[in-house]
Amino acid sequence: MIVKSFDLKLKGLILVSAFCLLLTLGPYSSFTMVFSSPEPQGYIDYWFIVDEDGFTQVRIVYKSDMENGSSWMFVPRFSEWLNYTVSGRVYEWSLEEPEKYVGAEYYFYNILSFNFFSEGSQFEMVVEFNFSRAAIIIEPNGMFYSPQIGFSRGSIFKASVIFPSAFRINRNEALALGASGSYGPRYLNSTFAFFENLPSSENLLRIQIGFSAPNKKAEMVSLESGIFRFETVKRYESYAQSILGLYNASYETLVNLFNVTLRFNGSADNLIVRFFIPDFNSLMSIGGYVPFSGKSMGDIHINFMFTRYVEGYLEVVALHELIHHFLWRAGVSPQNLLWFHEGIAQYVSIKIAEKLGYAGAGMIEESIEKSVKDLEGMLSGNFGFLAGWTPSTTPRDFNTLYAAAYYVVSRLAENRGLDYYARFFKIINGEKIEDSVTLCYYLSLASGESVADKLNAWGFNIPDLYTYSPLLREIKRTVEDVDPIFQPFKYLAELIYKMVISGGHVSAEYVLPCLLAASVIAFLAPLLTLLMYSGVLFALMLFILKKKGVL
Repeated sequence: MIVKSFDLKLKGLILVSAFCLLLTLGPYSSFTMVFSSPEPQGYIDYWFIVDEDGFTQVRIVYKSDMENGSSWMFVPRFSEWLNYTVSGRVYEWSLEEPEKYVGAEYYFYNILSFNFFSEGSQFEMVVEFNFSRAAIIIEPNGMFYSPQIGFSRGSIFKASVIFPSAFRINRNEALALGASGSYGPRYLNSTFAFFENLPSSENLLRIQIGFSAPNKKAEMVSLESGIFRFETVKRYESYAQSILGLYNASYETLVNLFNVTLRFNGSADNLIVRFFIPDFNSLMSIGGYVPFSGKSMGDIHINFMFTRYVEGYLEVVALHELIHHFLWRAGVSPQNLLWFHEGIAQYVSIKIAEKLGYAGAGMIEESIEKSVKDLEGMLSGNFGFLAGWTPSTTPRDFNTLYAAAYYVVSRLAENRGLDYYARFFKIINGEKIEDSVTLCYYLSLASGESVADKLNAWGFNIPDLYTYSPLLREIKRTVEDVDPIFQPFKYLAELIYKMVISGGHVSAEYVLPCLLAASVIAFLAPLLTLLMYSGVLFALMLFILKKKGVL
């Protein structure tokens, strides 16, 4: 027993001494491997070399010290790429769908999966391809957005982005964007960004870098086709031509749908279109925009980043912005009915792009419908917040607002599609639609039944004027038939009628009395005008006679 006790104490002393030695030696000790992370499965190094037009050479170097092993990485699906081994040998490889490896679809990419043997305790393989629009440049601004980075977990990641000497990386605009967060560069200067030491869990990434070309002047071109003029940098001329072709191919369809033309008084003044680069923090959150001054619609601006999406995405964005011009010309106010503007623009642009055969339009529709289903559950179908959406006020995040607007517009047209809205725009025929009550009334006329119950079920709280539709139509016709010389009674009848139609100034119990008052005033306008002018003349005669001392 004594011998055994001494033996245990000795073993314990040895273990404690070893542990203390381990702590003393720290990270430089070979013993730390017992307690540190597992040996890396490999090292993957990305190089992005950008030229002055944004054309980028991509080089991926994979290395491993294992005698044999396996790994995978993303490679382009629709463009050429090549690979070669520097040392070792690939004895088996395959191209597979990303969903199998990362649980999600990546339309533009395949997975290159490979098994290898090392040579001299090292394996090294290189993959290379070109990416024409990794960096987009509209002088003086530019934005680099890498192709999708994806590789087997357990590999140590590094990436380098190299710009021409004429460019300057913007301060605080260089990030590696992963699933769990964003990471700044390890090293950065005006033309070079280097990333490393990211969490080992981050194996799906994009690198985004904002930059400028302060001393480069843009080479601009102006392209005209039909009523449209596209102003763009020359390097993107072919993309601009494609948008002009889309606009001309869809123009007559839109004219027939909205019952208006975009020509001003029959003249051929051009509608101007431009590409733009969004700011660093809203790269993909805005597809395009049309400035609105309150009196007119501005030029169409299209986010050039969407040229990198599936065919159909850019086309839907371009049509969406064009449709805002048609809605404005048709009489729908973007100031007070922004939800209807955006809902119609999204719904119609998707439907037309689908008819033209763009595959991406169907993908956008599927994505929106998925968002709509999520919203229905989350908001219980209450979309009343849309009424408070204006160009200067956003009651919810943009994704919720756009999905909800699309939902209302698409469900109103259910089973009737674009024909329903063609009938709506034919009925309004240039009438100014500036509030939800008037909108609901004309939507009901187009439907042949009241839609107020539907809109109110979605939280809009709109009075139903459709029950008065025969009377409203008759009064409108009566007021319009009054000759303008019978003022101010024609104006007074119009004013009362518009107050009722707008719904914002007349409570429900006064709707019918006000309509009757407008009708009576319009009907009696000639007599009332005669009486008014006769009274004025009579008063004037009395005044003159009194002045002359006759009375």
